[in-house]
Amino acid sequence: MIQYEARRLLTSIRIEVDQETVHWRYQNRLEEWRFSIPLASVYPSPVKSISKAKFLRAILLVCLAPLVAGCLLHFFGIYPSVVVAASALALCYALYQFAPQYVGPIEWAAFDTEVPGRQVYLFCGSNAAEFERFVSKLDELVTQARQQAKLAETEPTQSNTGE
Repeated sequence: MIQYEARRLLTSIRIEVDQETVHWRYQNRLEEWRFSIPLASVYPSPVKSISKAKFLRAILLVCLAPLVAGCLLHFFGIYPSVVVAASALALCYALYQFAPQYVGPIEWAAFDTEVPGRQVYLFCGSNAAEFERFVSKLDELVTQARQQAKLAETEPTQSNTGE
């Protein structure tokens, strides 16, 4: 059995491979997706990519959201304490919404599958060497499982006729 877990702020991925089955769990904030898929239905050679964050938009929103909220409330003559509280709330929301973009780009590896709409993907956590080792080991296991499945299909079935 091999397994990999990566965490990044509000996101985590956990993948386990045991007895020819891939168990994949992805959590993002309060949402969670889980599924299991036979190892032989996963295609080898994952697609790797780097997700680049949109820093400018995130920084602008974090800077402007509290200012806009504060100015609007001040314009309508709301108490200063409410203006400060609303500005702080707007800042917290903007930081929460764009938190993953502040830590920089994320490296991804995605394995396509024979099941429509199902893709096994994982991202690099704090240990890049472990990520690379897991991706290459999973690729090897997928290749072996697909070869065994192909051999099982082409192997003629032997029937016992009793002659």
